[in-house]
Amino acid sequence: MEAISRDRSWLGPWSGLIHCGKCHALMSESRCPCCGHALEPDHWTTVTVDGREHKLPAYINPGALSWTAHSLLGLMKREWERPLLPEEPSTAPLAKQCSQRVLVVILFWTLFEYLMDQLFQTALNRLPHGVGVDLLRRHQSIGSRMDRLYTMLFDARIKADLDALEHSVVYDHLQKIQSRRNDFIHGNADAIDDDLVRETVERLPDVQAAWVALYNLRCTGDPSAPRVYEDERHGEFVRQNERPSPP
Repeated sequence: MEAISRDRSWLGPWSGLIHCGKCHALMSESRCPCCGHALEPDHWTTVTVDGREHKLPAYINPGALSWTAHSLLGLMKREWERPLLPEEPSTAPLAKQCSQRVLVVILFWTLFEYLMDQLFQTALNRLPHGVGVDLLRRHQSIGSRMDRLYTMLFDARIKADLDALEHSVVYDHLQKIQSRRNDFIHGNADAIDDDLVRETVERLPDVQAAWVALYNLRCTGDPSAPRVYEDERHGEFVRQNERPSPP
């Protein structure tokens, strides 16, 4: 397996990504690409250039990436960079069938399911709470959510949306990963080989960019929806910091 640069970013499009405070879109500019809303500076700072003072706006906004997604990306990176173990007679048959970095693919699919769960949670925020809970209960598998639930909510197929967003390759890649992952957990040890692991790592930025594009296409316009970074870890952090200080 050829090396992939250790300097490559595993954050992909998440680096510098924030939420628009008006339409909820994910953005990396000072003006939202979806609704045109311009960010208000948190404060102004003064810098001196060639003896002249200039006032520049300073923005402080929480990043869009959640703790869970960040942790999964970190685990993928660590597993990818982990040195391979030397083959031993007792493990040689397994080594020939299954990639030593099989966890990269398992972690990737966990990340993808988590991101899709966030997308559906945001989209369902427009509906009464009980309706959203019932729909997610009825469509618990990722296959059902990407097929029937997606079509039900958006009156469109996820493949058609990815095609329109110029991410057609990502759909085929996800289908391949899902199929191989299912084969693996049902006993086909060589379903996840070194080639699939490498393809998973190489296409990771494309998958993340495609998800952001889907989110901006289908989940904007509802600023009351929870932010992408507002998972359970974030909620616990907020609750701890809201506790009154002891007297």
